[in-house]
Amino acid sequence: MENDEVIIDLRVLIWEILRKWHIILISCVIFAVLLGAYGVHKNNTQSAGISAESLSAQLKPAEVAKVNALVSVQKRIDQKVEYEKNSIYMSLNGYSVDTARTDFILNKNADNKYIRQLYATYIFDGELFNKIIKEYTGDIDSDNLAELITLMTNSGRANLNDDSENNFDNGNDLNRIISVKILGKDKEQCEELQSLLAKNVKLYEKEIQKKYSGHSIEEISSSPYKAVDTNIAYSKSTYDSQLYSLYNEYQTLYNALSETQIALFDKLISTGGEIVTEEAAPAPQSAPGGRISLKYVVIGILAGGFISVVAIILLTMFNGKIFVQRQITDRGLSRVFGTFGKNKNSIASLVLGDIGTDKTSQLDIIVAKVNVHCKKNGFDGLTIIDNCTTEAGKQRMKQVTDAIQKNGIKCNKVTLAGGDSKYTELCDKDNVVIIEELGKDTLKALEYMFMQLKDLESKVCGVICVQ
Repeated sequence: MENDEVIIDLRVLIWEILRKWHIILISCVIFAVLLGAYGVHKNNTQSAGISAESLSAQLKPAEVAKVNALVSVQKRIDQKVEYEKNSIYMSLNGYSVDTARTDFILNKNADNKYIRQLYATYIFDGELFNKIIKEYTGDIDSDNLAELITLMTNSGRANLNDDSENNFDNGNDLNRIISVKILGKDKEQCEELQSLLAKNVKLYEKEIQKKYSGHSIEEISSSPYKAVDTNIAYSKSTYDSQLYSLYNEYQTLYNALSETQIALFDKLISTGGEIVTEEAAPAPQSAPGGRISLKYVVIGILAGGFISVVAIILLTMFNGKIFVQRQITDRGLSRVFGTFGKNKNSIASLVLGDIGTDKTSQLDIIVAKVNVHCKKNGFDGLTIIDNCTTEAGKQRMKQVTDAIQKNGIKCNKVTLAGGDSKYTELCDKDNVVIIEELGKDTLKALEYMFMQLKDLESKVCGVICVQ
C-alpha cells in the first residue's frame, strides 16, 4: 500500500463506536420515544375508523358489560372532577372561612308553622338561588350557590320551656326563626350574597302577606367574620376518599380489559359514553387500542442504535483524521511511519491499530519510509519531538534518529517538557514525533500536543511509535 494512504483498523473503528456509547444510548431513547408515540397515534387512528357497534360485535356480552362498567366509573370520575373544579365550597379553607349570618324572625302568628315552611322552601329549594344568580356580579351556578347558603339550626338558642308545645301551636319560638349561614371565598362575596338574600326575602314577604294577612318578617344580619367550619374539612375528606376509591375501581377494571375492549371503551368515551346494547355483524377489523406498542419501542431502539452507529462510522471515514485513542491530527498534517520494537502494551496496541499496523516493523523499513517522504517533499532536516519516558523508549528513539541521520537527513531532537513555550519553537519546521505506546494517559497527552502544534500551524510530518 502506498505511503500516503491511511488505514483505519476495524478494531479501532469499533473502539471509536464504543467510546461514543452515550450518543448511541441517547439516539436509542429518542427513537424509542418517537416510534412509541407513532405507534400510539397509529393505533388510535385505526381505532377511530371502527364503529362502536363493530367493536362490540367482536366481544361476548360479558365482555361488553365490563366495558360498560368502566364507562360508568369514568363518568363518575369526570363528574366529581368537574364538580371540584367549579365548586367554590371545595376551595374554601375550613379552618378560616369568611362567614355571615342572617336571621329572619316572623311576627307572632298562629299560622307561622305554615309560613315558615313557605319561606324555607323559597330560600333553600332553588327559587331564591336562581334570582340571586341573575343579580350576582360573579360567575356562579345554582348547585355551587346552594353550598354557600345553608340553613342553620337554633338548638340551644330558642326560648324553649315547659310550654314549648303550646308555643309551637301558637306559632312562637322555633317557628318564628329562620337562620341562614352564608359562606364566601372572601369577605366581599359574603357581603354581596347576604345583601341579595335579604333583598329577595323581603320581596317574597309581600307574596306571603297576600295569603296571610297581618304577617311581617324582621331581618337581623351579622357582618362577615372568620370562623371554623368542620363541615368543609369533612366534605373534602369524603370527596378524596370517594375519588380514590373510584380510581382504584377504574384501574382494576381497565387492567382486566383486552385491547379490543379498551378500543370500545375509548370509542364510547369519545362519543359521549353511549352504552352499546345491540350486537352488529362481526367486523374484519381488529382494534389495537391506545396502549404503547412494545413492537414500535423495540424497533425504535434498534433504529436509533443503527442510525447512530452508521453516522459515527461515516464521520470516522470521511472526517480525514488519524486516530490515536481520539482524533489527534488530520491526514495532511502527519502520517505514521511505523512501530519499532516489541509491542508490550495491549491497550496501546489496540488503539494504535488504526495507524497502519499494530505489528512491529524493522527499523530499516521505518527509516526508508521517512527517507522517501522527505525526498518527496524536499525536506533536508527534521525536528524530532521526544515523547519517550522510559529508558527502553529513549534507547530506541536514539536508534531511530541515528538511523535517519545516516541517510543524510539532519535530526534536531526537542523534548517537550517546558510547556507551551516549546511549541512556538517548532513552528515552520518539519517535525517527527516519536512516542511510546504507554496507554491512555500518554495518548491523551499526545492528543493535546498535536492539537497545540496544529493550532500553531506547525508542519508535523510523521509519527514513529517505539516500545
